[in-house]
Parts: sequence; C-alpha cells; structure tokens
Amino acid sequence: MKESKQDNYYLVKEGNSFFHRNIKDDDIPELRTNKKVILDHINESKIEFQNVLEFGCNYGDLLFYFQNKNKLKNCIGVEPSSDAIEFGKKKYGKKIKLYNGTIAKNTINSNKKFENFFDLIIIDDVFGWVSRETILQSVANIDNLLKNDGHIFIRDFFPDKCIRNKNHHVKGGFVSNFKVPQSHASIFLSTGIYEIHWQKIFFDNIGMSTNYKTNNIFNYRWTDVILKKSYKNYFFESEKNEN
Repeated sequence: MKESKQDNYYLVKEGNSFFHRNIKDDDIPELRTNKKVILDHINESKIEFQNVLEFGCNYGDLLFYFQNKNKLKNCIGVEPSSDAIEFGKKKYGKKIKLYNGTIAKNTINSNKKFENFFDLIIIDDVFGWVSRETILQSVANIDNLLKNDGHIFIRDFFPDKCIRNKNHHVKGGFVSNFKVPQSHASIFLSTGIYEIHWQKIFFDNIGMSTNYKTNNIFNYRWTDVILKKSYKNYFFESEKNEN
C-alpha cells in the first residue's frame, strides 16, 4: 500500500487535535448535531441493516445510538484519533467496537471475517481528508467490506469542480481537503455496481464548512447520499443486431 504523509499525520497528530478541538468532557450530548441529521436521513431512506461500520466515527456516539436503540448485531468504528477511541471505550464500554486507523490502513481490512460483511458503511465528511495517494485504495477497501445489496452512506462536499483547500490548523500546507464534482460517491457510481438509493443536496447550515471563506458558493454545497451495491442489477444486456 502507498504511504501517505497526510494520512499518517491524521493518525499521529491531527486526529487527536480535531477531537480535542471539538469535544468537551463535561458536555456530551446523546448525539452530536451532525449525527442527528445523519440518523434522520438514514431513517428517512428506510434501509435495513444489522452490521454497520463507520469510518471516522470519532468516539462512536452514532454507533452506540444504533446499538442502544436498534439492538444491531455489530456496530464497529474506525477512527484515526487514538484519544477519541479511548474516550469512546470509557463512555460506551464493549457495546461497540472501535479501532484506530484510516480507511486505507486498519485491522478491519485484513480480517477475512469482514469481507462482504457489512450491511451499511458510513463515511461522514471523511473522503475529502483522504490523501489522493490512497483514495482509490480506500474506495477498494470499502467495497471489499460491503456485502452485495448493502448500502453506503456518504456525507461529502458537492462542488462544481475539483477544489483543494489547505487545512488551516496544520502548518506547512501539506494537509488538504479535496472536493470533487458530484462528490466522492461518483467514484463508486462509475463502476456500474452502485446506484443512488437516496440523496439530498444542500448548502451548509450547521457549520460543517468551519470558518473557510470563499467567493465560490459551491464550496459550501454538500450531499448526503446512500448508494446501494449490486453486482448484476444495474447492467442491461446488449442485444446483437442481426441486420
């Protein structure tokens, strides 16, 4: 697998820095605002699932909510912040399972048990922070973990062109957020084995775009999209013309 300076920086430092910038020990809601919106959208889509994996789960509040309210079989999270994982384990115990890593590099990917295993994989505002060196490896890993007829929930920017924004929290300018037209869901759709099951396109009104200012309004356009996987249902047989 290719090495990525950006991915490694999230594992070593920025993942923990993000966690501490945004989480206060004395004020922990049942669900953070952005996770409430995701929960509402998943419920609205009416998809069914028993085994869920979330990449970039932070301390696992959405996963615990699923486990506590829906009594799912498996609620598993992968998160680059070791401090967030420690916090989640102390708060939720063994009801959910949390692992340190990125989409490209984690122990779930190499475990044969999890091949074609999950009914639902959630990627909430993570794809933009995946380095371009490992983006295709990350997509392949997700596909390998998702079972046929399973679903992927993606929250991502939905700009009008390819855009790169530097992370203003990181010195040196080597960590960027990458936005691609039609969101990173377009990579899955281009394979022909994914179709859109449910989608909303919206402009940021809950502060997800942080303090980044730009004169391009499409920098603030997002999508929540649920893709459904099928190896055979989305292709049409080409008929031979005998004339």
